Amino acid sequence: MDNNNDKLYLAHFLFPEASGAKEVKDVLQKGAEAERICRLKFSEGEYVQDLCLQVHKQKTLVTGLKETEAFSYELKTPEEIRRACYYLLNCFQLAHSVPPEVPALLMSRSKYEELLRKSGSYTLCFLSECLTAETGDEEFSPLLAKAMKNPTAGGELRLCSRHNEAWSFQQASYMEDHSGGWLVRVSCRASEDWMVAVPLTRLQLCSSFYKWMMQPSEVSNPE
Repeated sequence: MDNNNDKLYLAHFLFPEASGAKEVKDVLQKGAEAERICRLKFSEGEYVQDLCLQVHKQKTLVTGLKETEAFSYELKTPEEIRRACYYLLNCFQLAHSVPPEVPALLMSRSKYEELLRKSGSYTLCFLSECLTAETGDEEFSPLLAKAMKNPTAGGELRLCSRHNEAWSFQQASYMEDHSGGWLVRVSCRASEDWMVAVPLTRLQLCSSFYKWMMQPSEVSNPE
C-alpha cells in the first residue's frame, strides 16, 4: 500500500460513501501491513453491524465503524476468529441444512442493481418477471425476487487480498427471507458487468467467511 493510487482505490472500494473521511484514513493506516481487509455490513432487525476486519500474520484487528458505537479489538486464535465470524453474522444455528441444488442465476450487474433499487415499488409478480427475463430461469428467479422484495436479514462483504503489494477485490451481498438465503457476487471492475446469485444458508456463509479469513494469502470466493 505504498502507492498512493493503491491507497485511493482501496479506500474507495471499501468505503465508497466516505473514502476521504478521517475515520477511514485511520482504519487504512492501521491496515497498512494487513494481508487481507474486509468491510462487513450486516443487519437483522435491531441487530446491525458495520465494521472492518484487517487480517495480519499474528492477529486480526476488528474496528467498528458506526459513530455511536466505535470500538476496536484484536483476535489472535483461530477459535476467536471463528466465533467472531458467526457472531458478526448473527448466526447461532447448530444444524447445517443444505439448500437444494439450484443453477446459478446470471445477469448484468447494472440491471440487477436497478431492479434492487426499484424492488420496493415493484410488485413481487412484476419483479419476478423482470428477473426471469434477465436470467432466463423461470423456476428460481421468483425465489430470488422474494428475498430482494422482503428480506428479513442482509449484508455486504467487500473483500481485499494482497498479492505482492497489489490488491485483488471481491464484492458480495447476502439476503435472506423466510424461505432461505442468497449470496450475490458482482463484478468489481469497471470493464465488467456481471452478477451471479446462488442459494446459501447463513451457516454456509459463516463457514465460507471463516475460511476466507484463515487463508494465508490466496483469494477464496465465498461460495
